[in-house]
Amino acid sequence: MIQKQQPAFWLILIAFSCTYILWGTTYFAVLVGLKTLPPFLMAALRFLLAGIVLLLVILLKREKLWRKGMHKNILVGTVILTGGQGLLFWSEQYIPSGYAAILVSTLPLWYVLLDNKNRSFYLKSKTIIAGLLLGFFGILLLFERYIITASGITTKQIFGILAALGGSICWVIGTLYYKNHVDQKFIFLNLGWQLMGGFFSSVLISFLSGELSKFSFAAVSVDSWLATVYLAVAGSLVAFISFSWLLSVLPAAIVGTYAYVNPVIAVLLGWMFANESITVLQISGMIVILLSAILVNSAKYKWTIKLKN
Repeated sequence: MIQKQQPAFWLILIAFSCTYILWGTTYFAVLVGLKTLPPFLMAALRFLLAGIVLLLVILLKREKLWRKGMHKNILVGTVILTGGQGLLFWSEQYIPSGYAAILVSTLPLWYVLLDNKNRSFYLKSKTIIAGLLLGFFGILLLFERYIITASGITTKQIFGILAALGGSICWVIGTLYYKNHVDQKFIFLNLGWQLMGGFFSSVLISFLSGELSKFSFAAVSVDSWLATVYLAVAGSLVAFISFSWLLSVLPAAIVGTYAYVNPVIAVLLGWMFANESITVLQISGMIVILLSAILVNSAKYKWTIKLKN
């Protein structure tokens, strides 16, 4: 029997570093972009830039630009990117990025609840369950000040909270569909069409919601353009490629621990560039979150052994 060869540890480490760190920086980039760009239009431009790059790479390699089943990737892109990230962009108009980070950090829990294929493995692993719960506790410590002041919530803020939660669920549903139903031999081609799917659906929502009728490209600041380009390159190319590759070699709930670490990066950037203070409680939360990520990822070795046997 031919055994599946496992990827080198250093490749997994680099891929996790990209999803943990680069996606953590996107919270700050989104806030900069939203100053002069409407949310779904900014998302569409981000996806278009990254999608064109990936599809050009395919053309330069003289490979087929369309293969059987690519329509699945357009669907995945609509659900993951427009549903997952577009809704998050929209929510940050009405709720602080701290609230959004708390809601997005529920991703690993949604993976456990919705991943029918691996749920029994997750629930049998005390290490994974402990790590997930510990990570969520760390998030509560990290954003304790937002939770305490969450009184007198307006209707728009409620919609913002629901949008962020809905975006998280969309991301998980799309990710699991991609992992279980899409041929992952063509990662660049898959992601290229996912990004184009995200672009078309985001443009449609932008048009239907009236964003385009109130928008002028002349009003976009240089900072917002730079933020959008950064989101395209760091968030939609480097980190998204790393994320998709990790999904092909590890269970989704383990890959999804990036949602615990990203807020730590976001808080550190706020401290470094936005003059935000960091309390002892927040530092404690960061330590707890990092410990949770180590716990959950330690289960990776048990999973690898299981595959080899």
